[in-house]
Amino acid sequence: MIKTMIALAKMQFKQYNIYKSNFYLFTLNRIVEVIVYIFVWQAIYYQTGDAGGFTIAEMTTYYILVITFSSFALWGINEDIAHSIRNGQINRELLNPISYFKYYFGVNLGELTFAAVIGLATFIICSFFWQLVLPTNLINFILCIFIMLLGVPITFFIQMIVGTVGFYTSSIWGMQILRKAIIQIFSGIIAPITLFPLWFQELSKWLPFKELIYTPVSIWLGNTQMNEIFFVIIKQIVWGIILYFIARIFFNHAVKNITINGG
Repeated sequence: MIKTMIALAKMQFKQYNIYKSNFYLFTLNRIVEVIVYIFVWQAIYYQTGDAGGFTIAEMTTYYILVITFSSFALWGINEDIAHSIRNGQINRELLNPISYFKYYFGVNLGELTFAAVIGLATFIICSFFWQLVLPTNLINFILCIFIMLLGVPITFFIQMIVGTVGFYTSSIWGMQILRKAIIQIFSGIIAPITLFPLWFQELSKWLPFKELIYTPVSIWLGNTQMNEIFFVIIKQIVWGIILYFIARIFFNHAVKNITINGG
């Protein structure tokens, strides 16, 4: 099964990478996002002398890392699922020797691999133009990557839940927008969590989104204590299990009421 998922990941990666312009345009888009965020916060800092409790170097690093990691939280396969339902391809997918969840997890890994290449290119290019705050030690760097990878199953199960809406409706565009908006707000992409009201910060401690972006970046910057990281790991594992069962229950119910257009 693992070999099959790896093969699916390679196939999806090649599909994205077949046109080199995809890589250049996605990377350029990320760099433009970095520039906009940095210019906004530089303007705020030079006018107020404050960047939300961060130094200007930390805020610059924060947004370079946010844009580098954001594809892991935002990219997904829910539109692929909805498309397969609309065109009838799901007939074959449900009959595959590999389970539906494992099939799309392999596809999702391919997308995330392409996202990682774009993110790495974005990070390297930006490091030539801005001075970055580097992790204080190797452990912080490893924990940053580890916590971010723990978020992969979480985003996948959320995507499966959103994609399953395609069983009930011909379009999941609205649900996709909602999913991305929630993640952008609660993961710290739009602004660091510490800039939000206290009630929002408290809520974000219990939801799984903060650990997708904000916490890994915070660990990179050395702003998260070791005892907090232990809680984060347990929390992500628990949320992964909860979302798996929700996605599985939702899918099992939806597939019993499937209506396929064209298949």
